[in-house]
Amino acid sequence: MKSQAIPEITQNNFRFLLPSKIAAVVDKICETKKCPIKTALLEFYNSKLYAELEIEKTKRWWQSPEQLFNELENSEELEELK
Repeated sequence: MKSQAIPEITQNNFRFLLPSKIAAVVDKICETKKCPIKTALLEFYNSKLYAELEIEKTKRWWQSPEQLFNELENSEELEELK
């Protein structure tokens, strides 16, 4: 059986990796901060971390949802939800 080559991750295709990571981070925000999902989504989508996650060259997509959440939680951006 011939194995298929893993495609190169580019700015055009890496976004397929983001939805599950975003969902996991937002779930963790809701769980930890006891806030509605809409609030958690808005906070995450408006964060510097999310802006970096959208850019393939930052390689943030390599980080686990737990690492992303911890970084967001330690930043000042999530302070208002504490």
